[in-house]
Amino acid sequence: ELNENQRPPAPLCLIVSPTRELALQTEREARKFAFETPVIPCSAVGGHDMFTVSDRLRQGCHILSATTGRLKDMVEKGRISLKKVKYFVLDEADRMLDTGFEPDICKLEDLGLPSKDDRCTSMFSVTFPTEVQQLAKHFLRDDYVFLAVGTLGDRLFQLLEQNLKSERYLIFVETKRSADYIGSLLSQKKFRSTTMHGDRTQQQRHQAVQDFTSGNCPILVATSVAARGLDFPLFGYVVNYDLPDLSDFYIHRIGRTGRAGHLGKSISFFDPGRDSDRKIAPDLLARLIEAGQEVPEFLKAFDNSGNVGFYNDGQSSRNTDVRDGHSHFVNRNKAAGPSGGTASAGAANEDWD
Repeated sequence: ELNENQRPPAPLCLIVSPTRELALQTEREARKFAFETPVIPCSAVGGHDMFTVSDRLRQGCHILSATTGRLKDMVEKGRISLKKVKYFVLDEADRMLDTGFEPDICKLEDLGLPSKDDRCTSMFSVTFPTEVQQLAKHFLRDDYVFLAVGTLGDRLFQLLEQNLKSERYLIFVETKRSADYIGSLLSQKKFRSTTMHGDRTQQQRHQAVQDFTSGNCPILVATSVAARGLDFPLFGYVVNYDLPDLSDFYIHRIGRTGRAGHLGKSISFFDPGRDSDRKIAPDLLARLIEAGQEVPEFLKAFDNSGNVGFYNDGQSSRNTDVRDGHSHFVNRNKAAGPSGGTASAGAANEDWD
């Protein structure tokens, strides 16, 4: 089939992405894997001249990386055929199915994409909330396999299992979807938890606060909306599952614990592959030094301030590197330190939203 010259071009593999940048990136990566093979990767995205793209496709196309809008247009005009597709891939599948793309995906089936029983369908996503999983079933065979690759979540569950009997946790994430996703995973693991973010009604937020404060749900997963002005009495841990973009938000978050002279503990997961984590690292390092805390070895690599040799290695506070492959760190601090005080003062005049 690789040697057949189809008219119109009929790719064997179709990869659909939510943005043109991601679709073009996928094509570039496919070209690396296809180097010195008969396999020809191509792309079809908006913003590129359709006639130029059509001429290129006619020279051969086995793997097509596309966005839905341009793909539908070209199929409807007879410039691409989907009848030969054997492998159908949705990249960023949660976004594709949960932000208005679902009708476009269904339309592809009307335009000739083989039925789900006559193709192999793969979906990839960092997060896959329960409601999106239900939408995905429409495009998958009944015997589909759901594969969750080991993530920082595994380490989070270990920490909860070790300490949850005696402590409550406030876990911060960056997006509403991540809050729901982590909350869903915790429920599957039988952890009593609740979530709070901008899509929750005022009543739902108050209920979440009440459940967390009373201990009915000892785990609260929240976006930064919960870091502003809320005073939870005596809970053990703040967990930055996602580090914020700015160190001020970091201070606001960890300032929720260890108040009024009590010992508070914060745990932060650091991913050196994440742009925002690398960006905040120098400022975070400076904050730790200012507070007189020991700096984890892996974080010192991000120092650009000339502070080498001035790190506190004493035991008045303790940072422990508990990363799997250098992915996160644990920070224990007292709220009486400079960072705790800054958080309390900075958050007091802010609204939930």
